[in-house]
Amino acid sequence: MKANKPQQITGSLKAFVDVAKKNSRVIGSVERHLISKPRDMSRRTDVLHPSDMVSDEWCYRASYFHLKGHAPISNRVMRLQTHSVFAEGHAIHAKWQKWFQEMGTLYGKWYCIECEEEFWGGSDCHDGPLEYREVPLFYEPLRISGHSDGWLVNLGNPLMLEIKSIGAGTIRWEAPQLMAQHGGDMTKVWPDIKAPFEKHVNQVQIYMKLAELIGYPDVPQEAVLIYENKADQSAKEFVVPKSDFAIAPLFEAAAMIVEAVKNDTPPTCNIDAWGQCSRCGGYND
Repeated sequence: MKANKPQQITGSLKAFVDVAKKNSRVIGSVERHLISKPRDMSRRTDVLHPSDMVSDEWCYRASYFHLKGHAPISNRVMRLQTHSVFAEGHAIHAKWQKWFQEMGTLYGKWYCIECEEEFWGGSDCHDGPLEYREVPLFYEPLRISGHSDGWLVNLGNPLMLEIKSIGAGTIRWEAPQLMAQHGGDMTKVWPDIKAPFEKHVNQVQIYMKLAELIGYPDVPQEAVLIYENKADQSAKEFVVPKSDFAIAPLFEAAAMIVEAVKNDTPPTCNIDAWGQCSRCGGYND
C-alpha cells in the first residue's frame, strides 16, 4: 500500500515554523508574535489608491475585481524585517508632522481625543489634545482614495506634503542605476540624489489633483517632497509645481476601470496578456 505524501505547509504557518528553528531567545519570539497577528485589513480594497496607480505593477484588471468586491490576491507573509520597515516609515512621518504642528504650519483634518470630534483647519483649530488625521482625499466619480501626508501653510504659498523614508531598498527599486554606479554605497548614493523619483512626484500630483476635483479651497499649486535618509537621518527637500501632464493617463485609466465595473466587463490585463500576472491571474471572470 502506497503511503500518502505528507502535506507541505506553506504561508504564515511555514514562516512561523521556520522562525521556531532559529537559534534565538528573544528576536524569534518577537517575529512569531508578529507573524501570528491577524492581517491588517484597514486599507480599503474597494477604491483605487494613488500609491498603486503610480506603480509599474498597477494592474487594471486586478483593480476591476477589487472594485467589484473581491479581495486582493496575496500570499505575502509579513516577517520581522517588513514589519520593522513599515514601523520605521510611520515613525518618520509622525516625527515630521509633529514638528510642523509645533510650528503652526500643518493644515488638514484633526481629531480631538477628549471630545472625540474631528475638525478641519490648522493646529490651532481646537483646544484640546489633537491627533493629526492628515488630508483625506476621496473622489467618488473615479473611486480614487488616498491621504496626503500633510498640507503646509505659513511657509510661503500652500504646499502639499509628502514624506518619504529613503533606504537602500528604495534606491534599488526606484533608481537601480545609482546603486550600480556607486557600488551599493548609500553614503555615496545619497548626495547624488538630485531630484525626486518619478513615482513620488506622480503620487503627490495625484493628491493635488484630487484636492482640486473635490473642491477644497486654496488647493496647493506646489508640493514639497521631504526625503529622509534611513541610515543617518539626513534630509533633503524637493519642491515641484502642480502639473496634470504625467498623471492624465492615470486618471484616464481610472475612468476606464470604473466604466468597466459599471458594465460588468473586466478589462484586459495590462501587465501580462498571457494570463500570468500575479495581481489578477487568480481571478475568474
